[in-house]
Amino acid sequence: MLTVKEDNRTEAELIKEAIQVQDACNLSGVVFSFARSMQRLCDLGRSMPGYGTDWRNKHRVARLYASKIQSLCGDIKLHDFDMENLENS
Repeated sequence: MLTVKEDNRTEAELIKEAIQVQDACNLSGVVFSFARSMQRLCDLGRSMPGYGTDWRNKHRVARLYASKIQSLCGDIKLHDFDMENLENS
């Protein structure tokens, strides 16, 4: 039987982990860690009135992870993803 461990990380611990992730080189590991951290941030926000989507989206944890993901993916240009370019690749 699979046992799920309860995530009790504090906001400070989430921030510390997001800073440590800046040295990572494995995109999938960063993304999975980001998802777990954002879930915990959502849980923390639910217990504090006024800490909704905007707070989470702009939180330093979200911004640190997003920056690392962008760094690992390289320079992203939106025109690289239009239908014409996708069909010709």
